[in-house]
Amino acid sequence: MSPDGPEVNGRAYLAARERVEDHIILLAHSRGIVVGLQVDPGRAPAEVVTDTHQIQLTYGRATRVVAVDHETFMDPEFFRTLVLHQLQAAIEELAASA
Repeated sequence: MSPDGPEVNGRAYLAARERVEDHIILLAHSRGIVVGLQVDPGRAPAEVVTDTHQIQLTYGRATRVVAVDHETFMDPEFFRTLVLHQLQAAIEELAASA
C-alpha cells in the first residue's frame, strides 16, 4: 500500500480531527460553555475527504459552521494560524447568543 493510501490518510484524518476537537474544548472551556461539535456532518466515516471540511458548533439553538480546506485542516501549524481565530470567534458568538 502506498504511503498515501486510505489507511494512512485515515489515521492522519483521525489525528487531525482529534486535534480540532481538543482546540474546541479548550476554547469553549475558556468561555465557560460546552458546545456541541460535529466534524464533517453527513459524511460517511469511511468517505475520504480531500476538499473542504465542515466544523459545526452548536450551543443551545445557535449553530456556527466553519469551513476549512483539506490541506489546512490536516496541517497543525496551518490550522493554528489560519483557523483557530475563526473557531474562537464562532465560540464567542455562540456564548453571546445565550
